[in-house]
Amino acid sequence: MDQDQTVLLIDQDSAAIDSIRRVLGDQASRFKLRRVADVPTALARIWGGGIDLVLLNLTTSANPVGIASPLGIVSLVEISGSAENPLAPFLELQEKAQGVPVVILCDSCGEGLARTAVQQGASAYLLREASEADLLNVLRSVLGKAVRSSTPPRTMAFTGKDGKIISFMGAKGGVGTTTVALNVAAALAGHRRVILVELHPELGSLPLYFQPHRSMRDIGDLLAMGADRAGEIPLRDLESCLWPVKSVPGLQVLFASRSHQKSGSLDSGNATEILALASQIADYVILDLPASLSETNRAVLENSDCLALVVERDPIAVRSAKLILNRVDSWKAGRLSIGAVILNRAALVSPIPFTEIDAELRIPTLGVIPPAPDLCAAAQHAYSPIVTLDADSLLSVALRGLGREIEELVPSSRLAERAEARPLAAAPVTQHMTQKLTPAEAR
Repeated sequence: MDQDQTVLLIDQDSAAIDSIRRVLGDQASRFKLRRVADVPTALARIWGGGIDLVLLNLTTSANPVGIASPLGIVSLVEISGSAENPLAPFLELQEKAQGVPVVILCDSCGEGLARTAVQQGASAYLLREASEADLLNVLRSVLGKAVRSSTPPRTMAFTGKDGKIISFMGAKGGVGTTTVALNVAAALAGHRRVILVELHPELGSLPLYFQPHRSMRDIGDLLAMGADRAGEIPLRDLESCLWPVKSVPGLQVLFASRSHQKSGSLDSGNATEILALASQIADYVILDLPASLSETNRAVLENSDCLALVVERDPIAVRSAKLILNRVDSWKAGRLSIGAVILNRAALVSPIPFTEIDAELRIPTLGVIPPAPDLCAAAQHAYSPIVTLDADSLLSVALRGLGREIEELVPSSRLAERAEARPLAAAPVTQHMTQKLTPAEAR
């Protein structure tokens, strides 16, 4: 954040704002903190302009007398909803606050209510019991996302044409597809606006890698919001679920579902709708796909610009890759460019030669990724992409080279005037690209 941001606290306790200042400590000067007692007064302040975030102290009837907390807030008569709808104050804000992000402040017994608020559009929620550790991080995350959404950097401005969709899929599970997709996305985000989508119908690994705050919404929350609107997903709902990677300013992530209750709801219809929305606001949409020939993956690949098939140098992976390519050839994926990413997770005694892989798959090699298990482990512990943790390593050089190869193969167009968004379902039918790179280029 380049300038002080104004945070409006809605709380009937006049001492609450002093408690928040104490929690923020020496960081309090970076925020302009204001307090009002009720939602109508808050809306008047919002409509007057200059409010960047609302912190709504929401309570439930389950805890009418108050508890001690790090914020020192004891009186919990603050902003309670009616018995019929305890979320009424939030819903009124959500409807009338003109897009200003709302963070819910609650106690632990009201966490279920706060989660519901997040599903219905709140940016995040914050437990009083954990506020000392989380308050500053939540404020930075939500405000940072709002700033990027409203005033993107000049190099990442909307181009007027849909962004390119790049799908990464492993020839089989466990080959390192997520790691490759993440780091290519990070490499491209150095000069492009990039959205990394973990398009898994079940639990993904990126939330475990980055450890976002538990209130951060994921693809399961996005689909739940769409279900409430008869399947339609507004662009603002997608934007509210994008997590900004602090170490890579141009990169945002849409995480796979972190809840078993929300998993399995992804299908070909809502998957392509998510792609259509993401491609409106990003130069590149990088997809991390499971190794599958499901109908959802088929719909995604038929509407992608490039498939990077991640293959290890072992016979099973190469045979599996060939089966995938044969199936993709039968789909309506005419505009899809396909290339192989040859990945060496470990030094093999007798790896398949590159020439044999080329002859078997008959697609160009986009990049060769060397083994670096210790660096991969270090990046996981640092919650950081490899290309930003150790930019000079051989692995980072190879991953950035892969990003450049993809960018040359599928360049992002930047037009002065906005063009009509192309329908994702439309694509001519031809065979996938079979041009081969020379062995020197492949290596």
